[in-house]
Amino acid sequence: MIVIADTGPIISLGVIGKLDILDALFDQIAIPPAVWRELEKYIKEFSIPQVLKYKDCVVFVKNRARFLEDLDDGETEAIQLYSEMKADLLLIEDKDARSFAESQGISCMGTPGILILAKRQGLIPCLRPLFAELLVHGRYFSRSLLDSVLLRSDEQSL
Repeated sequence: MIVIADTGPIISLGVIGKLDILDALFDQIAIPPAVWRELEKYIKEFSIPQVLKYKDCVVFVKNRARFLEDLDDGETEAIQLYSEMKADLLLIEDKDARSFAESQGISCMGTPGILILAKRQGLIPCLRPLFAELLVHGRYFSRSLLDSVLLRSDEQSL
C-alpha cells in the first residue's frame, strides 16, 4: 500500500512515540518536499528527531499546482503527489484539506484512523492512553471525536 503523508499525522505519531506504526502498516510512505520542509521546522520544536528517518521518503512532485487558497503548500503537494503516484491513501489531519481531497475521490486517514488500524492489527493494545497523550501534547483533535472513537472501540472515554 502506497501512502502519501502530510505533516500532521507524522508530528502526532512522533510526539506519542508511535512513528513505527507507519512502517508496520504501510508498504511505501512518500512525503512531498513542502511537507518535509514543514517537518524540519517541527523536529526540534516537538523533540521528535526520529522523524529524520523519513528524509529518504521525500518524492518530488512533477506538476505543482495550486488548488485552493485554503490549502498550504504541504497539503497541496500531498494531494498532487497522491494523484501522480496513484497512491492508495493520504494521511492528513486538516479538516478543510481533507474535505477537498475527499471531494476529489482521494482516500484519507488521520491519526485517529491510523491508531484504530494499528489496534485492529494488534500493533497497540488500546487507544485511550495514546489519545490522551495527543491532547497533552496540544494536538488538535476534538475530544468528542476521540471519545466517540473510544466508545466504538469498546474503550472508556477520556
